[in-house]
Order: sequence, then C-alpha cells, then structure tokens
Amino acid sequence: MAGNQGPLAGVSVVEMTAHRAGPFCGALLADMGAEVVKIERPGAGDPARSQGVGPEGKSGYFMANNRNKKSVTLDLKSEAGVEAARSLLSTADVFVENFGYGVTDKLGIGYDDLRERNPGLVYASIKGYGESGPYKEKPGLDLILQAEGGIMSVTGPEGGEPVKVGQAIGDLTTGMFATMGVLARLYERERGGEEFTGKFDVGLFDSIVTLLNEYLTEYSMDGSVPGPQGTSHQTLVPYQRFETSDGALVTGVPSDDRWGDFVELLGREELAEFPTNDDRQEHAEEVLGIIEAEFETESTEFWLDALTEYGFPCGPINDVAGVVKHEQTAARDLTIPHEDPDWGECLLPGHPIDFAGYEPKIRDPAPQLGEHTEEVFEDVAGDQTTLEEWTAGGAFGSD
Repeated sequence: MAGNQGPLAGVSVVEMTAHRAGPFCGALLADMGAEVVKIERPGAGDPARSQGVGPEGKSGYFMANNRNKKSVTLDLKSEAGVEAARSLLSTADVFVENFGYGVTDKLGIGYDDLRERNPGLVYASIKGYGESGPYKEKPGLDLILQAEGGIMSVTGPEGGEPVKVGQAIGDLTTGMFATMGVLARLYERERGGEEFTGKFDVGLFDSIVTLLNEYLTEYSMDGSVPGPQGTSHQTLVPYQRFETSDGALVTGVPSDDRWGDFVELLGREELAEFPTNDDRQEHAEEVLGIIEAEFETESTEFWLDALTEYGFPCGPINDVAGVVKHEQTAARDLTIPHEDPDWGECLLPGHPIDFAGYEPKIRDPAPQLGEHTEEVFEDVAGDQTTLEEWTAGGAFGSD
C-alpha cells in the first residue's frame, strides 16, 4: 500500500504532545504517509501555537512541526473525553504522548489501559528523563537538558563559556529517536512471534547524553573532560573554521594520505614536516598558524574553488537565508513552498529521507485548533447517539 502514498500509508497515529519533540516525531511519521490525529486541549491547544511569527493560533514554529496532521480537541478531565480518546485509540496503530510521568495512567489512557482494547498498539512515551531512574518525575526542557546532559559543556568558543546549541537539539533528536522506536515496534509487530509489548520510552536526557558519543568512551579511558571546542575537532587537525580575505569557510583533511595534496594546494612546503595527524596535533598551534595565514591571502570563493578542485570537503558558513537560497536545498526539496490558508505563501521544512518512488509533500497545512474534531469523532463514535453523549458530557470542551 506504500507506493507513492508513502512507506507508512495506512498507519494511523494518535499524537497527544506539545512543543517540539513529540510534534516533530508526528510530523516525520506524517511525512512518510501516516495519518496523524493530534489531540489538543480545548481553548488552548499546543502552546507552540502562540510562540513566534505566524497567524493567530498557528505560529511558524507550530506550522513546521504539525504539517500533514488533523487537530481534534478533547477535555481529558471529563469522563466523556477520556472515553472518546480510548475509542479513538482502540483502532490506532501508534500513540505518541509526552505527558509528565504517570499522568496518562491517572487519566486512564496509560499503556495497560489501552492495551486491553488494542493489544497491537505501539505506545511511544516521550519524557524529559524517561520513565525510570531517580529523575523520572522531574520535568525537563531542551535548554535544561542540554546543560545537564553535557552537550552544552563542549559547545561555544574555544576556551570560552559553554553555550546552547543554536537549535533545540535535544527536542529534535528525541523526536527522531522516538520515530525510530515507532518504526522498530511496527516492524516487530509485523514480524509476529512472541507476545507483543508495544510500549517504549525515550527521554531528552537520554538523547543528549547519547550525542556525547566518543567523549563518554574517552573519559572512561583517560579521564579527559573536554571543554568548548569552537569549530575545531577533538581529534583531527586541521578540521575547523578558517578566515579568508573577505569572510570565512570550513574545511579539513580527513586522512594522512591526503596531506601531501593539501600542502601542494596551499603552496606551503614547511607543512610537509607534519605528515601524520599525530604530528599535526602535537604541533597544532604552528600548523594552524601557517594554514590560517595562507587562507587570509585570498577570498572565500577562491579557496572554495581550489579546495573543491582538489577534492577536499569544504563549505561556506551560511546563515538561514543562505541555506534557503542554496541550490542543494532546492535540489533535495529541503524546503517546500506552501500556501497556508491562514498565512499565505511560506516555506515548510522538507523531509530529510529521499525515498525512491515517493516524494514526501505537504498534503495538508498545519491545522487550526480542533479543526477536525467533528470529522474524526463522527467516524469514531459509530452512531449519532454516542457522539451526542460525548458532546453532552463535555468531551470536546464547552462552546
């Protein structure tokens, strides 16, 4: 059923999340063809709706992470709202939630409750610190977790104070890991065999600590604790930002067997005295000083052309406007022109995976709050009486 409808065509997802990590997971699933219904609180909705540039109730921040979804409102403080949610989830393939620890169990939509009606449900729980450990009940936001999870300690100007990564790396990475978990559980369910347990959880803390990667291993080996690195690399010399006569660029020499070519390109024969990366690390100040002095003699364009001709990885330092205008961005559909009914012409992020035979697209704009409540729950209720009972019971909020 995939074909040009997407690899997840026919997969139904119910998302009960806010801000970025959970919505980003839902957006990635929707891009791949899943039908995603987003449950929001009546009268308020996802707080991201009102944060940043955009039309009333639908900021650009919200639009980027909630494309291709339907929005319904449910009051989960009412018995009717909980029952309507359970009915919706009874036929869903996937549930993604980012409530505080234990909240879904109190509401009656925890995994054990939902599994009784829907044993094949994939249940993705996103938390600040996950669902185990001494911090499991502590709330966590991206900035806090960037600091506590260590990524901030290695980010910033060399020798300077730590700074946060320029985007919400914890939220976005957690959204990606949650998507991976959903796909893995769906595959496991399809494979059959042992009794299926569809729940998994992922925390922002987990995601950020995972991004420390080899720093964790090296610390265990020699006790090294790196600080902010600027644009330099922890083990490779050269591999960083260099100023030119009119700007800056980034480049590096990925292996020792290319060092001779780099020396030839720069025309600085004294660099031949440092043929191995160990040599260059040991004499980093001298090596980098020579390279920096040479790069400052010509323009960014000159050096990018020369480096490209020699086959060295290199690039300019683009701002957001530069990325939007980049020809590779256009070629890979990394921004998608979109006519939003509430804003007009804008760009939305494209999908980063290029599927042969399928072109992810914006099927539907980010929805207004509760835009699809009637449409979705008319089908879920099955009969008019049930729908009227839910409505009378305050399931969808008060008018």
